[in-house]
Amino acid sequence: MKLYRHIKSRMLDYIHQKKGLHADFPAPKILFILLLYSASFSLFLAGLKYIQAEQAAAKFKNLQADRRSAASASKDSNAIARQQHIPALQNHLAENILRLHVVADSDAPEDQALKLKVRDKIIDYLRETVRNANSPAQAEELITPQIPKLTAIAQETLARNGRNSPIQIAIENRQFPVKTYGDLTFPAGTYRSLCIDIGTAQGQNWWCVLFPSLCFLDETTATVPEESKEKLKEGLTEEEYQALEQPQSQSKATNPPQTSQERPEVHSALLDWF
Repeated sequence: MKLYRHIKSRMLDYIHQKKGLHADFPAPKILFILLLYSASFSLFLAGLKYIQAEQAAAKFKNLQADRRSAASASKDSNAIARQQHIPALQNHLAENILRLHVVADSDAPEDQALKLKVRDKIIDYLRETVRNANSPAQAEELITPQIPKLTAIAQETLARNGRNSPIQIAIENRQFPVKTYGDLTFPAGTYRSLCIDIGTAQGQNWWCVLFPSLCFLDETTATVPEESKEKLKEGLTEEEYQALEQPQSQSKATNPPQTSQERPEVHSALLDWF
């Protein structure tokens, strides 16, 4: 640009000199030469700027691709490590909790509603019983003698709603899917459970953790009681407990601030001169 300004200054001086010395100096010819020079120099600047912008954009894209690859590799590595850790976590967790499993007679709306009514009555009755337990084994010992009473409660609930379906209640091992209670997520696997089967038990399930008490009647506003969390922590390592915690909601991942890419700037030497 300094060279351009110098040439323009010299040419202006030259034009002034010629105008002063020769009134008939062919000014149109000089203007035409300046126009050609301006066009060629503008094209040169535009090409240079365009090349620089393309190089910067390519470098930026490569940098972003490297970052995404590194993030993806790290995520895959963490997922693999977590998958390898889940079976051991599930086995240890199963030794420290007692779950509740209620199965409806069918998927008919009335059977599903009846399932929830039986659930509510059972949880309400066992609330204090489970609260006094200090371990899953002790909770099972306290609940087992109550099974006849629990059966009577369930049958009475059915009778009040005009049903006379059989009730089967037992404590046994059952398979559970992944399930979230409040801010804790339990891996799928086999767990010891108080099982309540209504009628043919062909309907959808309802399950929760009976000990420590993580059963909610209103799951939309469910929060895990701190007392239950403390009991759960007693039987797990800090790493295992942290693995149960749901990841906190995060805002959408954003890439590092992107610098605005320079666009080629087209200059016209003739326009700049004017």
